[in-house]
Amino acid sequence: MMRFFFYRLLALWLLASGGAYGASAPALHLDRSGIGNPVGRHLSYLEDPNGTLALADVLARAGSFRPSEQAVPNFGFTKSAYWFHLRVENRYAQTTRWLLEAQYPLLDKVRFYALRDGVALTSSEAGRLFPFHQRPMRHRNLVYPLDLAAGQGLDLYWRVETDSSLQLPLMLWTPDTLTLKDRDEQVAFGFYYGLLAAMLLFNALVYLSMRDISYLHYVQYITGFLVFQMSLNGLAFEYLWPEWPRWGRAVVPFSMLLAWAGAASFARSFLNLPKHQPRVDRFAAWYARIATVLAFVSLFMPYSVMIKLTTVNAFVMSITMAVIGFVSMTRGVEQARFFMLGWSTLLLGLALYPLKTVNLLPNVFITEYSMQIGSALEALLLSFALAYRMKVLEQQNQRIQVEATAQLEQRVQQRTQELDEALRHLSDANNELQKLNVLDGLTGVKNRKYFDEQLHVQLKVAGRSKLPLSLLLIDIDHFKAVNDRHGHLAGDACLRAVAQTIAGSLFRPGDEVARYGGEEFAVLLPQTDAAGAQHLGERIRAAIEQLLVAHEGVQVPLTASIGVAILADLDETGEQLVATADAALYEAKHQGRNQVRVAAASQPRTGS
Repeated sequence: MMRFFFYRLLALWLLASGGAYGASAPALHLDRSGIGNPVGRHLSYLEDPNGTLALADVLARAGSFRPSEQAVPNFGFTKSAYWFHLRVENRYAQTTRWLLEAQYPLLDKVRFYALRDGVALTSSEAGRLFPFHQRPMRHRNLVYPLDLAAGQGLDLYWRVETDSSLQLPLMLWTPDTLTLKDRDEQVAFGFYYGLLAAMLLFNALVYLSMRDISYLHYVQYITGFLVFQMSLNGLAFEYLWPEWPRWGRAVVPFSMLLAWAGAASFARSFLNLPKHQPRVDRFAAWYARIATVLAFVSLFMPYSVMIKLTTVNAFVMSITMAVIGFVSMTRGVEQARFFMLGWSTLLLGLALYPLKTVNLLPNVFITEYSMQIGSALEALLLSFALAYRMKVLEQQNQRIQVEATAQLEQRVQQRTQELDEALRHLSDANNELQKLNVLDGLTGVKNRKYFDEQLHVQLKVAGRSKLPLSLLLIDIDHFKAVNDRHGHLAGDACLRAVAQTIAGSLFRPGDEVARYGGEEFAVLLPQTDAAGAQHLGERIRAAIEQLLVAHEGVQVPLTASIGVAILADLDETGEQLVATADAALYEAKHQGRNQVRVAAASQPRTGS
């Protein structure tokens, strides 16, 4: 209580003296002349390298704030947290509502405070790593409403921490002007995404009709780029996965890498690189494979690393594609000119946007939406190129009919290659089907059948190698009560959340989690002794205990009991090992739940 009183007095003194806020940056006077303009030059900021400062600490260090010299404060990629302060004052003779919009949807964690005379009136925490419903207003960007009486002022604080580029492009609006701005943006976005969706659907139908692999690769590229752009604009988070914030962040590098993998494959088939540029074809083939692998690896890698990699990759590959198109054009590939022109428009769009961001170009419609304009033109040009390629192929077929004998061997070879490629795709689809057969349809982890097979295999391996084998049986506590109270849909959501939590706790390639039955999961741990298994079990138990599963506005807490068994006898069967773990699980339930119990024969030894 005394500490709070001290900080309040300190804040009042700083306000009165002008040393805390006034000296940092000029106050923002709320009037219509500032509508639609960035307020960055009214901001002051404080770096928090360790990310440990609370609001009280920041108030105590108010004199350390520095005024922003940029209309949009931008600190690039940094591990520090940053605090921003903005003093707003209502000069109108009546109460008015104003809106501050942070026009950068990629901020991970943004904590907001509104203070009057050193007393916090409102606070909120939102961003890309929080469910969408936590936002102050339903909007793709973070929008903060401010209601100020005549002559009233507020001190606003933002604490920003993110793995993306740390910037705070705040814009001032009134409710009606924001509505008009959003309407215009929605029209532009509707046209842009409608165009991409139309290109995607059209080329998918053409592929289904003609079975030309170029169209399929183009569909992959457009799909990835569409998801990427929707994520950058915040629309994917708002409409596609508002309650999956972690996925909403991970999908940015994931979708972009898959898009570029599709682009490389598209270039190979569309420009017939195996024939005209064999070395470039080998490069494109390897790049497509590596980009696909990196896309899935990105789901488990730090976002800050992957977003830098994909950003550099976008510029390099745009230039590479344009160069490949130019070289193909010089070698007589007729459709290459449209290919080169399409990638050049995208490259121009990718170049204009950062130049606008660093104030080397004016912030006008063309520079603000240069990436969307460039990619839309690229999509049109590439679709036109595909149509032109179709025409060229028809002309070639006519020549083939005239030159039947001379061209027959080439045509057969081409069809054979297409058949081989179709067989490869069929093999890939069959492999995917086999993978699906061992997955639990609800949780996405392995099913009971797969677990039984793996247990049998690992018992044989342990017998040959004489290495330990551990088993965890995990049961969600009071799961029937969850179903009874919240419904089976909530129960399903809890099962999925627990499955993802367990899977996320396993880092070794050989460790496997499977749904054993009902609300029970099994974790098979090769080459793991009792101490290691118990440690992992505690980690999983703690992670589940921290879960709050959101369902229809209700946060459902969960705990789990875990039984641990270690293969004590090389002649022990799988049924015996499961029974031992089940007995330990029963003991954990009997002792009060939410705990880990190791079977008596499996207890880790301690020093005597």
